[in-house]
Amino acid sequence: MPVIDGRCRLFPMATDAPPRPVIGISANVVDDRLTGGRVDGIGMYTRALIGGMRTAGFAVVPVYAPSFTGIRLRPPPAGSLAFAVPLPLATLLAAATGMPMPGARAIEARIDLYHATDYRAPKLRRTPVVATLYDAIPHMRPEWGNPRLRRTKNVLLRAAARFADRVIVTSQAAVAEIVEHYRVPLDRIRVVPLGIEPGWFTRPAPEEIRAVLAARGLSEGYFLSVGTLQPRKNYEALLRAYDRLPDAIRNERQLVIVGKYGWGAEALRAELLERRRGGRCVWLDYEDDATLRALYAGAGAFVFPTWSEGFGLPALEALATGLPIVASDLPVLREVVGDNAIFADPADADALVEAMRAAVASVPEQARIDARRAQARLFSWEACARQTGAVYRELLSTSTGGERPGGGAGAI
Repeated sequence: MPVIDGRCRLFPMATDAPPRPVIGISANVVDDRLTGGRVDGIGMYTRALIGGMRTAGFAVVPVYAPSFTGIRLRPPPAGSLAFAVPLPLATLLAAATGMPMPGARAIEARIDLYHATDYRAPKLRRTPVVATLYDAIPHMRPEWGNPRLRRTKNVLLRAAARFADRVIVTSQAAVAEIVEHYRVPLDRIRVVPLGIEPGWFTRPAPEEIRAVLAARGLSEGYFLSVGTLQPRKNYEALLRAYDRLPDAIRNERQLVIVGKYGWGAEALRAELLERRRGGRCVWLDYEDDATLRALYAGAGAFVFPTWSEGFGLPALEALATGLPIVASDLPVLREVVGDNAIFADPADADALVEAMRAAVASVPEQARIDARRAQARLFSWEACARQTGAVYRELLSTSTGGERPGGGAGAI
C-alpha cells in the first residue's frame, strides 16, 4: 500500500480479471460413444490436458468432430464445440487445395488456440494450432501399423505436422525421427513428456488385489506385460522367452499380457487364446484403471519387449508400482526409466530370457523400490500441463490475430 506524506492512500481494486485464453482440445479420443469407454494412451493424455489446463490458467473447450463410423457428434455436449465435417476429410481437402477446413470460422470465433492430440490437426486461418506427434513409426515401419487406409493416414500425419505452428513431441528420443519423417523444422518442436496419475503411487488394498487376481485365475508374482496386441509390441518374442525359462520359474510364475487386440497379430491372438487353457499364460483384454493398478500390484516383474515406442506409459506405470522391470534397450525407454530396469536387445532371445531370470532373482530391497518410484515421480500430468501451457503462451504471445500462412513449411 503506497504511503504519501505519512498517510496511506487506498486505490480501488480491480474487479475484472483479464479473460483466460480459450483452448480448444480435440476430444473424440475421450468420447465414450466412439471409444466404448476404453481410453487408450492418447485418451489418457487428452483427458489429463483437458483437466490440467483449467488449473494452469486456461479456459478449455473440448472440440468434437463427426466420425466415419456413423456416429455424429452434433450437437456437441454442453460446453463444447464440434466441427461440421470429419477431420480426416477436411484435412485431405486442405492438403489438396490449401484452403482452411469448412466451418473453420465458427470454431475460430470461440477459441484462441487449437490443440490436436489425436494426429488430426485442422488447417485454420487465424487461430494458432498445436499438434502432438508421438512417434514416426507409421513412416519408419509401415508394416507395424494398421493396414486399413494406411496411406491415407500417413498423409494425415504429414498434414498435421505441416498445419501446426508448434509440434509437441513426448520424448527427446523421438525428436530426430519427427524431424526426418514429418519434415518438421526443429525450431517448431517442443518436448513435453507424458505423466502419471498420483493414484499409481498408492498400493491397492490387499483384499482388492486378491479379488482381482482370483477373478482372473492369477497367483501373485507373475510376469506382467501391458500394451495393445500389435506387431511392434514383440509379444511373440516374450512368449518364446517365457517358454525357455527353467521349469521351476514357469511353475511358480505365470505370464500375464494385458491389452486389447489391435491389428496384424491374428496368429498371436490365436496362440494366446489356446494358451489360456493351460493357465500359465493368461491374456486379458482391456481393463479399467482400478483393475490395472491391482494387476500391476500383484505382479512380480514387468516385461516390456517392445520394438519401438514414442514414450512408454506402461513402463512408467511399472516404475510407480515399484516393480522390477525388463525393458527393450531403446533410447526412449532409457529416457523414461533411467537406470531402473534390466535392459535387453528385443531381437536377442537369450538376452530376454536372462533378463527375466535376473528380474525375479533380484531381492526386493526397499531402496530399489523407492528409487523406481522416485524416477516415476519425475513425470506428472501436472508438469505435462504446465509445460504444455508454456507452449500455448509462447504461441499466443506472438499471434497477431491476422490471417496465418497455414503452419510450417514442408510438402505433404
